Amino acid sequence: MAGGATGEATVILSGDAEDFASTVSIVTPATAQRAPSAVDGSGGPEGEIEVAFKLFLEASDGDLIALTEEEVRVRVDLEGVREEEVANRLLPVGTYTGMLIVFTEIEVEVDAGLIINGVAVTGPIEVEWEDITLPVTVTLPFEVRANKGVVLLIDLNAASWLEAVDPVTATVDAQVFADLVTVVVR
Repeated sequence: MAGGATGEATVILSGDAEDFASTVSIVTPATAQRAPSAVDGSGGPEGEIEVAFKLFLEASDGDLIALTEEEVRVRVDLEGVREEEVANRLLPVGTYTGMLIVFTEIEVEVDAGLIINGVAVTGPIEVEWEDITLPVTVTLPFEVRANKGVVLLIDLNAASWLEAVDPVTATVDAQVFADLVTVVVR
């Protein structure tokens, strides 16, 4: 890292952002796993997701830099219409290699639009994990340059992992959720 010089990093969260594969220079491998939505013709599941988490960036030397001092709690729509800024921080100039998102809570409420094997699924959906946190690591090489800003978009890709919901138990495996969370540089 260059001594003393800084750049600004802004992190935005979306429930299900547009596919940025053709509009950004960096897309994580999980984006390629994104399958067609298992919803009716409405364009995606409707509802909200509330998440609580802490954010860290991994520097090229392996150090973790906290983007959030305290846990962030935010609610966004599943459709990706509303995006929320969740962090803004000055960072040392240099190369960063990834982001660690440590989820402490995930609450999903589907209002409409989710059809699994012909069954309409509405109401609360539980992302099942065993520990008190769900750490999600996303490889994301990018540069922070002096006096420049970089915007990082955390895309929860809700329509993709909601396809894996068990319509009987209204649950989805945490690994499915974690594998489909992506981060892109805008």
